[in-house]
Amino acid sequence: MQPKLKIFAFQFFLLLALLAAVEIALRSLGYAPGDMRPNWMNFSPVDSLYLINDYRVNGDGILIADSAYWSRQYTHINGEGFRTPDFDKLDSTKKKIVFIGDSFTWGLSAEPVVNHCFVDLLRNERHYEVINLGIPATDPPQYYTVAKKYLPRFKPDMTFVVFYMGNDLMTEDREVKPFDPFYYDTNAGAIMTDIDGKHFNSAQEVYHYAMFERYFLRNPKNVFEWIISKSALLSRIYSVRYRIDEKLKYEAVVKDSHITKKYLKQIQQIAKQNNVPVKFVLIPEIKDANRSLEDYRDKFSDILNDPDLKNDWIIIPNTKANFNDYPDGHLNNKGHRYYANQLEVYLKDYFKSR
Repeated sequence: MQPKLKIFAFQFFLLLALLAAVEIALRSLGYAPGDMRPNWMNFSPVDSLYLINDYRVNGDGILIADSAYWSRQYTHINGEGFRTPDFDKLDSTKKKIVFIGDSFTWGLSAEPVVNHCFVDLLRNERHYEVINLGIPATDPPQYYTVAKKYLPRFKPDMTFVVFYMGNDLMTEDREVKPFDPFYYDTNAGAIMTDIDGKHFNSAQEVYHYAMFERYFLRNPKNVFEWIISKSALLSRIYSVRYRIDEKLKYEAVVKDSHITKKYLKQIQQIAKQNNVPVKFVLIPEIKDANRSLEDYRDKFSDILNDPDLKNDWIIIPNTKANFNDYPDGHLNNKGHRYYANQLEVYLKDYFKSR
């Protein structure tokens, strides 16, 4: 064999060996052939799909916690479906602080959630009557609907709407409907009812779409996709086109967040009509946690520097050490403690100035 041919053969087989090693490594990390899910996505194939009835949409279109389910988890849910003390037992001598938000406000990933979430810490350690109206997987339409129902009722001394920049920037609007779920919580993970502009009327329908058309190559459309579906490495490479598309959509909504701003401004209007203060407490994605405040405001200028909103943001300096790694991405116990301390300082200064 000629020297050049020997070199070529060596390089070829070395490349094959490297590709095989990468393939084995990816499979050992849990990436199966045909798997095109984004790294942050908490969704997995299951043998038999079933619903987890931990939350439900009530007659006001508000997602609430199911008390029967959560009692088995030793978690108190009050009569209106929130992880907070019963509303008829509120202490009228204390200043009322209302929190509205999603899983961060609920306390997801605090260990344990009860008494370690920043909302609980603020309630337990300070002289405030704190009302937690946070429910996991919710969004600005829910925040507005909750504010519309409860701000006139409670007339709080302060309202904090906790805004997570990771998924509260809305790419599509949604209509709030009584008893109509906007996601399904299943043993495969939480699955939105609307994906790629399509609406699904059951958990089984959207699971089938996610498994066979969106995130896994289970039904290859051609020989090219069939080959890709046999390799974890090729599947990850092929999925890059979807990640690029998702990135472009996200960048577009960062520059034009009019859907999200509509709901935040409606919350402001509700607060103004009822003469109660409201502030938007920002929680960044972990990937942006180390940014300077100036850099952060510049990146999300459309929503943070909006003339009607800019004075109502509370943007707390942050660090990645306050968060759990992906795919969780929520505050850890250190982060919950940090936010409790920062908000206590804010409230102390706010009430002192009044």
